[in-house]
Amino acid sequence: MRVIAHCPKCDAGLPVNAAEAPDSIKCGRCGHILPFAFSDALRSDARVDVCPVCHGPDFYIRKDFDPKIGLGVVIVGALISAVFYWYERDLIAYSILAGAALIDLAVYGRLKDLTVCYRCHSEYRGAYPRTARGFDLHTADVLEQEYERRIGRR
Repeated sequence: MRVIAHCPKCDAGLPVNAAEAPDSIKCGRCGHILPFAFSDALRSDARVDVCPVCHGPDFYIRKDFDPKIGLGVVIVGALISAVFYWYERDLIAYSILAGAALIDLAVYGRLKDLTVCYRCHSEYRGAYPRTARGFDLHTADVLEQEYERRIGRR
C-alpha cells in the first residue's frame, strides 16, 4: 500500500510505502518529525483500519483524480466554445462544450478509488477492499476541526 501522509505543520505530502514504513519521517519542507503507527492490516495491504498519522478510524473514498485537471479540461473547452459562439456558430460551440464534458466524464469513470483520512487527509492507494463510504461534509467539518485543535492549528 502506498500512503501519502500530510505534514501537520506545513501540509506537505510525504510518500511512504506501508510495507516498509519507518517509525517516523522528517518533512522535507519544514523539518517536522512525523511519527507513524502503521497497523498490521495497513502493512499487509489488507484494509485501511486506522490512520498511521492521526490515529483516526474515519475515512472516505474519492476518485484518484486531480480536480484541477478536470476543471482545466472544462475551461479550455469553454474558451474554445466561446470563440465559436462569438462567430455565431452555436451548434459547434455547444458541441465543443459537450465534448469537453464527455472527455472529463470518461476519464473520471476510468480512474480508481483511493481512501482518504477525514482528519489529516492522508491518502491510501493499494489493492485492499474499499470499505469506506463517500465523502460526508458534516463528518469532515467535525473531524477536521477536532484534529486541527489537537495539533495546535486552531
